[in-house]
Amino acid sequence: MTETNIIEMTGVQKRFGKFMAVNDLTLNLREGEFFSLLGPSGCGKTTALRMIAGFQEPTKGQISIDGQDMQGIAANQRPTNMVFQSYAIFPHLNVGNNVAYGLRNRGISKSEIDQRVADALEMVELDGLQSRGATELSGGQRQRVALARALIMRPKVLLLDEPLSALDKKLREQMQFEMRRLQRSLGITFVMVTHDQYEAMTMSDRIGVMFEGKLVQVDEPATLYAKPSNQDVASFIGEMNFLPAQVTDEKDGSLVISTPCFDGMKIEKNPNATTSGANILVGIRPEQLEIAVEKPDGYDATFQGIVSDVAFYGENVHYHVRVDGVEKPIAASVPNYFHTVDFRQGDTVWIGVHSASVIALRQDEK
Repeated sequence: MTETNIIEMTGVQKRFGKFMAVNDLTLNLREGEFFSLLGPSGCGKTTALRMIAGFQEPTKGQISIDGQDMQGIAANQRPTNMVFQSYAIFPHLNVGNNVAYGLRNRGISKSEIDQRVADALEMVELDGLQSRGATELSGGQRQRVALARALIMRPKVLLLDEPLSALDKKLREQMQFEMRRLQRSLGITFVMVTHDQYEAMTMSDRIGVMFEGKLVQVDEPATLYAKPSNQDVASFIGEMNFLPAQVTDEKDGSLVISTPCFDGMKIEKNPNATTSGANILVGIRPEQLEIAVEKPDGYDATFQGIVSDVAFYGENVHYHVRVDGVEKPIAASVPNYFHTVDFRQGDTVWIGVHSASVIALRQDEK
């Protein structure tokens, strides 16, 4: 993948009256990457996407696409195209005419339009369906038509606003892989907005996480998961147990910590989070804990607790364990190999944890 930037956003701000929707957004997007803006509803991610598209102008700051400043350039003059959450398929047009709609007023011959429609439909695996009515399409087919209609314009950047949110879970998961395959085959930049962390993790080369109008962290999915920059990111990207900790020693890129569950553990500093001071916060992913009847061997720390709740999810089981001195139950996730629940509410259990699973964060983050 090239490291050339296709989109550069510098100090971008968007106000609606007194409300700051996007605050000082600085972000470079690489040519040919699949990038996702991730965050809860109202965090500013869709506003950021609409400013890239040209549907809204920044209150402050600069947006450049392919080296050109986009100030004052209308949406239909930008090298971008957008797939909306609703797909916006025209119900009175068939598939072929829906896909060809954007080409009709561009002085392109009918034969070229027909060829480009056929090529676009083949790209999204709808070849041969040009004559099918828009009302005869399934949800997944409508989503593919919307993609084909955007791609037929040959944009340098494809913008996607919650493109899979209207689909059921199974079809949504299928389309995640289809869109990733399509993006790789085309090699153009995809920029997607989503509030679904699993969708972003599955599809993206990099993810930018936003809260309250601010871009908090930009990283590859594995780095976001393993080394979140703060508690908000750690909570939003999957599930996380948090424990208060005291730093008793610090040297050579490591911290020696004590928590209500264990003492004297040596953990790595988190390069994405400033953890200066004696009081910090640590996070542990539920799937990185072992839960057992007997004290498990081979762990850097072990502690006991009482099961307070059990949640059966099919592919895994989540146990919530009350531990003395810890405010909230600690969650441990176990793969469901044999379709059983091994522990019940009230059982006394042991928890084992490796030091590599413990992530250092700042104490003052909430």
